[in-house]
Amino acid sequence: MTFEAIDIQDISGIQSIKIPPSLKIDDNKVYLKKVGNALYSIPFHNPWQALFDSVDDFTPDFMVEREQPQEQSRESLTFKLSKIIYQSTLSE
Repeated sequence: MTFEAIDIQDISGIQSIKIPPSLKIDDNKVYLKKVGNALYSIPFHNPWQALFDSVDDFTPDFMVEREQPQEQSRESLTFKLSKIIYQSTLSE
């Protein structure tokens, strides 16, 4: 991952940056997302590619020892909905 420090230019309250060639984005438009004090630039025409590329960065032992709780036994949602519908017809 490449990081470079670049200056932010402020002209009449509008901030702009010049992206150096080493960080060139292969698109003519980007999404900008502000998270805290960070600004993320995401290619407009292929926004998911960074996620797909990052999957290969996980090591084979990632979450091998994950502690997953036991599955809970719960009442069926279908049963709950039919019970609610039945009760609402009684009150009409």
